[in-house]
Amino acid sequence: MLMLSCLFIMRKKTISEAIDSMLNQTHHKVRLIICNDASTDGTYSILEKYKQNYPDKIVLIENKTNKRLAYSLNKCLEFAESPYVARMDGDDISNHSG
Repeated sequence: MLMLSCLFIMRKKTISEAIDSMLNQTHHKVRLIICNDASTDGTYSILEKYKQNYPDKIVLIENKTNKRLAYSLNKCLEFAESPYVARMDGDDISNHSG
């Protein structure tokens, strides 16, 4: 299984496209570990909807205060169950792998 560790803060405008691009890969054994680093722009509510729609594919972590990059990425790695981890940000788009 491939784990994708994603860090999102204030990405309301790009978050859906970024997540959809990850979920639409041809490799279906993908698990998204998403950390919302204290966004205040509505990003977290979008992430919650994705978590509800894909409960087996998405792990959602929320920092109540901004913990910054290193802390948040290390927190995501605590949930990784695979030796393979890819990292993305909230404005990154994954091209289709097929």
